[in-house]
Amino acid sequence: MKKKKLILIIVIILIILIVIGLLALKIYMDKKNQEEIDLSIHGVVIAEDTPFYAKPEKENVRQIRLLNKAENVYILDEFEKDGIDWYKIKVDQKINGYVRAENVDYYKEVKSKKVLVSDVSQFNAEEFETAEEYEVFLLENKISYVYIRAGGRGYGKKGVFYEDTHYQLYIDACEYLKIPYGFYFLDEALNDEEIDEEVEFIQNFLEEHAGKYCILPVALDVEKHDGKGRADDIWEERAELVQKLIDELEKEDIKTILYTNAQTANLYLSSVDTKFWIAYYPEEGNIPEYWYFDTNQEGAQNKELYKKTIGWQFSETGAGDEIIQKVDLSLFKKDFHK
Repeated sequence: MKKKKLILIIVIILIILIVIGLLALKIYMDKKNQEEIDLSIHGVVIAEDTPFYAKPEKENVRQIRLLNKAENVYILDEFEKDGIDWYKIKVDQKINGYVRAENVDYYKEVKSKKVLVSDVSQFNAEEFETAEEYEVFLLENKISYVYIRAGGRGYGKKGVFYEDTHYQLYIDACEYLKIPYGFYFLDEALNDEEIDEEVEFIQNFLEEHAGKYCILPVALDVEKHDGKGRADDIWEERAELVQKLIDELEKEDIKTILYTNAQTANLYLSSVDTKFWIAYYPEEGNIPEYWYFDTNQEGAQNKELYKKTIGWQFSETGAGDEIIQKVDLSLFKKDFHK
């Protein structure tokens, strides 16, 4: 009887040791897996039905499965074998394998002095239904920076604040790709009290939603709204109000730039002490190789505006065959935020 009891105790101890060992192994493997993910390059599949292989071989190698276009993958290594460029990748945060490098892409800094910028909002929901779809767009078109609509103050008399309904989708895409981004906010303040309210709204939004790669200054969107805007009849004093908003945000260590239409900037806002992002659409259906101040638009002769302008939104409908999505596109001076 004592012998049976002893055997039972030994069996129980062995089971406990095995369970502890398996748990320790799982913890170790999970930690190693997470370390690989943390050190990886965040890639996106850019081709339909991309083969995912067990080994980086040309022939007679097991295909694990087909990867879908826009699928997120973690690139662990880049190398060349037998004349083919390969990526070692991790899929579903746990399965390692290999793909041809031509089928996967990731965010890279471009070397040109002026770079493409995408600004997006809930109005782009039909173009990009998921963060992954937006990631493919950014990579395929070599977009360097992104501006995301945070929200703003409504046009009506009450000036009720609102948030964009799709900002999180675009944040997720930028954070995954590690692409620099910022937020833009539509200003309609009529007085000092409303300026304070807008500062508070912007502060709270940044505290809640700004991630690691939110490094661009806040863009204050100041526009005419064809008589519908609550500030459309105070343009002679609008520059003073905008300057106060910029100054109050600066006190809170919030850097800003000013987005506005080129004509509005020229007529009313060029005295504001800030960097300008101006909108003027030449409607040529391509990505311009020239700068806004090379155009014949009246404001292009404004010398004060010239030295302050760091961004030019040249389209709100894509760029013809170059970029077919109906989106806002801009050219920015690459180091404008540094």
